[in-house]
Amino acid sequence: MLTAIVQHSEELVAFITALNIVLYQPQIRHLIQMADGLLTSNQTKTISGLYRLLQGQPDPKSGADFLRESPWEPEEIGGPRQRWMVMTFLELARKVNDAFEIFISIDDSLGKKGKATKHLEAVDYHHNHSESSKKKQVYTNGYVYVEVHVQIGPIGFLFDTSLYLREKTVRRLNRARAAEKRLHYRTKYALARQMLVELERLLPQNHSVYVLFDSWYASEKLIKFCRRQKWHVICAIKSNRRINKVRVDQHHLALRHKPYEPITLEAVDDVHKAAKYYTRFVTGCLEGFSENVHALLSKKRPGDKFPKYFVCTDLTLTVQQALRYYQKRWPVEVDNTYLKNALGLGDFRQQSWEATQKWFAVVMLAINYLQYRMALAYCKNLSKTSLADFIRQHRLEHFQMLLRTVLQPFAPAQQIETCLQEVFALSPWAIL
Repeated sequence: MLTAIVQHSEELVAFITALNIVLYQPQIRHLIQMADGLLTSNQTKTISGLYRLLQGQPDPKSGADFLRESPWEPEEIGGPRQRWMVMTFLELARKVNDAFEIFISIDDSLGKKGKATKHLEAVDYHHNHSESSKKKQVYTNGYVYVEVHVQIGPIGFLFDTSLYLREKTVRRLNRARAAEKRLHYRTKYALARQMLVELERLLPQNHSVYVLFDSWYASEKLIKFCRRQKWHVICAIKSNRRINKVRVDQHHLALRHKPYEPITLEAVDDVHKAAKYYTRFVTGCLEGFSENVHALLSKKRPGDKFPKYFVCTDLTLTVQQALRYYQKRWPVEVDNTYLKNALGLGDFRQQSWEATQKWFAVVMLAINYLQYRMALAYCKNLSKTSLADFIRQHRLEHFQMLLRTVLQPFAPAQQIETCLQEVFALSPWAIL
């Protein structure tokens, strides 16, 4: 494999330096090498593959030891990263508009691994609800994580992820572990709640906060936790949930002779497209919850036999506003795509649970770097961009640096720069 990184990205080094991560200098060096490799490589992101991109091609075993044996914890990267990202994005959002809402999206995702992968502690068979049906339940070998995305006004970032293990898997792994190294089972709710607790300490008190999640997380405990923080909740619910002790689908049948309220929502991935929905709402108490809520019933067309049901705790919002806010969940799905397809979240080969958590911490750093650059571009009123644009831009910067290094013995520096400006002037990423 040809060397692609002759000098580390100045922007990436400045970003990592700004986080004030307290690690030893060799650990910081490996962190920069690994993050830069994740952003630059367009192949499977194994440690050996990442280190072959570096000039001099350092021993990949040193990179593996950085994850397996080096004495640092994921929180030593995650804590400073979370604090800096929240503080910086709040500051950037205020420059655009001082009045903004904050949206917190919660979701989980399943990443697939090969069926022959049996010796990685973070990998096991999990229920795949996206591929399952009523007639057939599907289980997939892979890893599962819970994630929290924060949208501050018009800009957002992935706050954190937490790996999840089934209780049965935790018991199996603990049989081979010493007492002081045993794992503790934590439900997806507990993982999400812990991340929300960390986030609550960092958010200001003078902005409205909405927590968004799908029906898999619409538990009584999570809704009550959010309301104790004075956060509003907008979530999907299943048809058997009860409003005023009556199933929400029965409310829908009782209203069948009343007219729908048509609303129009823009497509989340294309502002030039819009879709019409037909809605109704009922106000009452969700079972197990003392406050009144709006139960929203939405159909794609009047004859649709499978309506969607939502709950909104903010009674001041109209149906259209509530569903428009719920669309703010879309970036969490975008995060999943880039984490698994572009940044190699699932390419880990580390056997131990602890080393896999460290791998996740490095990948979180890489995606936050892209989201930070994207937020800066938005605040500079550049054209609409995506994370893919900044991955291409990052690789283009390394390619330019490689050309400078190759041409340096044959031409003056000024002539090289003039030539590069002419060659890359037509690149759409040169302005980012």
